[in-house]
Amino acid sequence: MGDRHDYVALDWVKGEISETLNQARQALEAFVENPEDTTRLRFCLTYIHQVHGTLQMVEFYGAALLAEEMEKLAQALMRGTCSRQAEALEVLMQAIRQMPSYLDRVQSGRRDVPVLLLPLLNDMRSARDEKLLPETAVFNPQLRDSEAEPVARVDFASPTVTLQLRKLRQALQITHAAILRGQDVERNSHQLGRV
Repeated sequence: MGDRHDYVALDWVKGEISETLNQARQALEAFVENPEDTTRLRFCLTYIHQVHGTLQMVEFYGAALLAEEMEKLAQALMRGTCSRQAEALEVLMQAIRQMPSYLDRVQSGRRDVPVLLLPLLNDMRSARDEKLLPETAVFNPQLRDSEAEPVARVDFASPTVTLQLRKLRQALQITHAAILRGQDVERNSHQLGRV
């Protein structure tokens, strides 16, 4: 099963998405400065809704899921149902800022990897007091075609391979923990992909 995403479509809409997210960010910042002016929050919600619709149209699951959670959080802020409003505003701003980086990563790597967004998705769900998503909810393996070349057999009992596997496991755990803690997420996400 190959990657069927339309990266040309993403190229076309990415600039518009970035501009719309910039407008959402400005509207959210204006709301933070003046919380009584809920029209700014409504503008932010409208911009996020546009981004969500665009990403659904080009069928990039991870980015669309992020936009959907952003939209739900903005709606909860509009309704006043977030018990920790300051935290909700902060995580929404973080999501708005992280979306363009994620789209750049998708575009350059030609892979939509929604599991990288899991910590941010769960932060937004937590801000709405929603149940957290398990990793299986965003797991999207890239399976090879059955006609692909066979993979060379590896002797897993070999001391060299065992040592390499231990190093990889350690690197995986370290980068995964750093991402979950929000420490240099972009660099650690890149490292996690390499592992």
